[in-house]
Order: sequence, then structure tokens, then C-alpha cells
Amino acid sequence: MKVAKCLALTILTIAFIATQGCNESQQASPGPKTSAKAEKTVAMNYDLKDKDAFTVMGVQTRITSADEKNPDTYTKIWDAFEPYKDQIRPLSVEWRYYGVDFAMDKKGTFDYLAGMSVHADAAKPDPNLVTRNIPAATYAVFKCASQDMGKTYEYIFSQWLPASRYKIDNKACCFEQYAPKEWMNRPVYIYIPIVPK
Repeated sequence: MKVAKCLALTILTIAFIATQGCNESQQASPGPKTSAKAEKTVAMNYDLKDKDAFTVMGVQTRITSADEKNPDTYTKIWDAFEPYKDQIRPLSVEWRYYGVDFAMDKKGTFDYLAGMSVHADAAKPDPNLVTRNIPAATYAVFKCASQDMGKTYEYIFSQWLPASRYKIDNKACCFEQYAPKEWMNRPVYIYIPIVPK
């Protein structure tokens, strides 16, 4: 699986998410109030999904402001994950890949974990791997083609979120879900944790 290619195309947008969406101090500010008709039009572009807590095992990297400016940052993270995927796959509860943002502080630093969902009690097959829990949350889920991830993220934070009835749930994580390369017509699912405004 080479999700690195699509991540490399969207590094600036993903960096935007980390600084705008998943940390209370960096949350995107609400825009002007919109009519119910306008919100209904926007609402047609996403699904609401309650997701139980789950565990992701993979390679984790601390991302700084300097890293965000480097277009190779996410490519390197997913390249680092590649040698471990065959070790993690037998432990996985589904054959999907996750890129998860864990906000760390008010300066925009965050951890990015590239990995797969595993059983909560799964033992790490290698000491270089990290296991982290993603809390239960309600998500707005946006489906897009890998080449449209940048446009989708821009739409979510510049248009959809300000016009919606929701704000970011700061206790949860933003993440992307990727299908294996063997699957045909592999969309990317972008999960944005939300609570009512």
C-alpha cells in the first residue's frame, strides 16, 4: 500500500487540520449563521457516524511547524510504516489503514500515527511500533478520492464547519481511513469529531 503518494499531495491541507481542527485552542472559528436551507445543502456531503473507541498500532511521529512546511514529511512517515504493515496485518481487526492526528499543545505540535486498527490487547510485534487508543466520538465522515483530499479538507474547515451546527470535539481525534491498494475504487474517508455548537 502506498498512501504516501496521496498524503504527499495533501500535506499543506493536513497541516491546516492539525492547526485548525483538532485542538481547542486552535479550533476553526465559527462563521456567520446560515439558513437551514443552506445547511441542508452542505449536510448532503457527509454522513454522521458514532464510532466506538478503537486502537491503532503503527509508526508515530511528532510533527512541528517546521515539519509542516516540508512536503516530504508525510511521505516519510508512511514509508517508515511500510516495513511493519505485514507484522501488524495479522493483528488487525480490519484491513484498512489510518492516519491519526493527536493534538499535543497550543503551539501546533502534534503526533501523527500511521497504522492499522488492532485489538486493544494486541501485543506489539516490534518495539519500534506504537499503540494508541482513539476515544469514542461522533464523526462527520467525508468520502473523497485520494486526489481530492486537499479540496475536501479545505471545504470542511473553510465552508462546512463554520456553516454547520457543529464544532470540533476536542476530546477526540481527526483521522483518515484508507483502503488497501488491492481494493478497486478506493475512496478515502475523512473523520472529523464533532459536538453540537
